[in-house]
Amino acid sequence: MQKQMHTKRQQRVLQSTTRTAFWIILLLHLQSYCISHPIPFSQCHPSMLGPPPTLSSLPLGQTLILHRPSNAHHAITAERISNEPNAFLLRNVLTKEECRDIMQEALTSNMTAAETRGEEDNLSRQSSVAWLSSDKSTSTSMLSLLQNDVNSILVNPQITTAEHFRIEPLQVLQYQKGGMFVPHHDGHPRFLTVIHYLNGVAGTWFPFAKVDAVDPLDFLEEGYTAAEVREKFWQIRQNEGVASSMENMNVVPGTHGIVLVERDIWVEEGSPSLEESGIVPVDAGDALVFYNYETNYEDDDKKESNDDGIRIPPREDWRALHAGLPSMKGSKWIANHWFRYGE
Repeated sequence: MQKQMHTKRQQRVLQSTTRTAFWIILLLHLQSYCISHPIPFSQCHPSMLGPPPTLSSLPLGQTLILHRPSNAHHAITAERISNEPNAFLLRNVLTKEECRDIMQEALTSNMTAAETRGEEDNLSRQSSVAWLSSDKSTSTSMLSLLQNDVNSILVNPQITTAEHFRIEPLQVLQYQKGGMFVPHHDGHPRFLTVIHYLNGVAGTWFPFAKVDAVDPLDFLEEGYTAAEVREKFWQIRQNEGVASSMENMNVVPGTHGIVLVERDIWVEEGSPSLEESGIVPVDAGDALVFYNYETNYEDDDKKESNDDGIRIPPREDWRALHAGLPSMKGSKWIANHWFRYGE
């Protein structure tokens, strides 16, 4: 009797082990298939270029506690700050020491001049830029861990296994007082942008971002429709009248869309709520996250397939148009992570 029971236990263990081995082999096979058979950009479902489920289901103004995969004790607070585009503020992504190390690494890597525009004129002013590769940096471990952590938290796994997925080297920018970046879109093939605020000076503005049901277009005296703004967006994307197209629409930071500012400026404004003001306070170490493509086709002009049944390629979200406002409190340090998919 005992021998029969022992034999049955062995059989159950063998069956369980066989099932486990089967699923491991299947998962490895699927991973290998995904790598060797990447999804073409034109066939990529829009949701794949958007936030993963943990973030996509997060309501506006609500927060979620995440942890950096490389350090389970390092907590990050994620908050959705816009419905369209999909935008989030991740608080405490970087420690003060990491912010300092990144700025120091940039300074010692021979930063070069990068053109920005001044606030009071159309002359080009200079900011400084450095590109820090996680492969070549002297702080390789820190930059590699940061890149891997951000990738794990923010990118859908279907994309990360694709052949045409790539993460650009970390771009570090130092703006001098008055330096700014006119409205622009990060666009194809950059589907995800992460802006790390290294010294707590912000000034990032999304003029057409929707906060809950509040649409900035509803408050423009000119009465622009979404289709008209989309047309202006394509003009901007084609570098036709970038500044003038925005100026003629009379959009104003703090009145239209959302704007990320230094915490002391937010306090001076009376610490208003996001829904009331569209103003988001930022501290050093925080990161702005936004996705550059539309992730659904609910509207009539966002059909998933054309009349011939051919999938429409993912389209850039015009509401992800953004600008870097003039720095009025001295030097502004930011670092950009760009995630790419496609040629």
